[in-house]
Amino acid sequence: MDSAKLAIERLIALGRVILAASLLLTALLLAASLPAAILLQFTFAIYLAYALAILVLLHRRPEERWLSRALVGDLVVLAVALFLAAHFPLATLYFVLFLGAVAGARRSWRTALLLSIALSGAFLLATERFAIFGGGAGALLQARLAIMAAFIAGGGLIGYVAQRERRYLVQRYEFESVAVLLRLDTRWEELWQRWLAEMCRRFHARRCLLAQRDAETDRVVVWQLSAENPPDSYREEERPPRDAATFLVNDTDTSFLANGLCAPAEVKLVARQGLSERPATPPTLPARLLEEFRPRSVLSVGFPLAGVWSGRIWLLDAQKNGFTLSQFDTLQQLLNSLSPILANLLTVRRLIAQAVEAERERIVRDLHDGVAQTVASVEMQLSVFQRLAASEPEKLAVELEELRRVVQVEKEGLRRYLRALKPVRVPPAELADWILAHCLQFQQETGIEVDTLVDPVGASVPEGVCREVFLILREALHNVHKHAQAKHVLVKLRQDEAYLRLLVDDDGRGFPFTGTYSQHALEEQGLGPVSICERVRALGGTLTIDSTPGSGATLRVDIPLS
Repeated sequence: MDSAKLAIERLIALGRVILAASLLLTALLLAASLPAAILLQFTFAIYLAYALAILVLLHRRPEERWLSRALVGDLVVLAVALFLAAHFPLATLYFVLFLGAVAGARRSWRTALLLSIALSGAFLLATERFAIFGGGAGALLQARLAIMAAFIAGGGLIGYVAQRERRYLVQRYEFESVAVLLRLDTRWEELWQRWLAEMCRRFHARRCLLAQRDAETDRVVVWQLSAENPPDSYREEERPPRDAATFLVNDTDTSFLANGLCAPAEVKLVARQGLSERPATPPTLPARLLEEFRPRSVLSVGFPLAGVWSGRIWLLDAQKNGFTLSQFDTLQQLLNSLSPILANLLTVRRLIAQAVEAERERIVRDLHDGVAQTVASVEMQLSVFQRLAASEPEKLAVELEELRRVVQVEKEGLRRYLRALKPVRVPPAELADWILAHCLQFQQETGIEVDTLVDPVGASVPEGVCREVFLILREALHNVHKHAQAKHVLVKLRQDEAYLRLLVDDDGRGFPFTGTYSQHALEEQGLGPVSICERVRALGGTLTIDSTPGSGATLRVDIPLS
């Protein structure tokens, strides 16, 4: 049983408990003096126990096969209520409302209306032999018509409300099932592949495309997948800015449905404004898209990203006779619900891409400043050695030994660099050990003395925070070795109620400024370690640097834990 149907059945079971409790309470309060009071009270007490048992069983064994049989108990109690309808008519009214709600939730409001008509007729037949309606024939007819109208109106209205509630629940659970596919619990390729495949399945389309324009680079990113061969047909590609007119309809908010594209004279086009049902001027269909994919039908809805209509989904080639207005409505409602999630995902993807690009630039810069220059120097020295081999062979051995030491030092440096590039997993229980081990290794490799005051951190600190703090420390020590010319470094780590605090203090050259600078001031003036600033900002923390040129610097990082 799917989640939406289970939620509906739980509401029905809860309604049955409320019905049984209401019947029992009414019988105890209003029917105590009736001849059949004991029978009514006993029946409704049993019915209440039955309703509670159904509710408990539904929570423990939510199986569809026995749910329809639960109505047997309702019909038995209804038969008792109809038998005693002349003495206790309220019971029949309660059942009309309950069964009308059940019919509307499981079927439709029309079924609830027909059921209400049948129950009102059964009520009138059951009370025919009792003179419960006083007055003459005209008054009797009016009373009967009033009761029938009340039963029919009440049952039909509550059936309509129940049908709308069912549609809302079904839609909500469907949207949630689609939203679950957008969780970042797998690789990006698998995430988009499963989501696009679900969109193809849900809307019976043969191909689905998701397009987004990057506001910074102005390039268009397109993800596409064919329902006929999902794993192999998935592609992610960057398109030039000129393709914004094709895949994003020039960033307009127009959504549209087009069927019959294989016969231009028979094209049926419906256009709306954004995610609403307001009509819009039909756009010109993108010629490049029609030429590249040759679809017979198109359903396209745009959605905003950071206030700009720079996202759009395309469903191509309906598997049946074109897309329907109902599918148009559903896609608009779905994107209205999912657009914040999509916006967040695409923003995260953009930030990750920027971080990867920045990391690539840093690696290129480091390799250029280190290994590349050393290799160039070795190449020049080898040219010199060629001449020495002919003129001064005895000097060649000394120079080669010196060159070997240079290569050995560079090899060790390259090994450390490659080791630093490996992904790091730092559980909170091991953060202190990681820091102590790295400080010891740093001291052995550089000769810079390191004092450590590192407290263990609590198990509630997220592992991602611990990893970033360790990487910040590693980058800070690397900068000390590379730029500070320090002889001594102090590393402190402590945790209080609200923050995880890291301090790195050295006695080197310091930064080219005097005083205390906040992260904002450092970024404004282009000072300080860029990668550390980015990591601290990603954690929502604060960075401050105290510097005295010629006397060293102190780096403080405070990471909030709430």
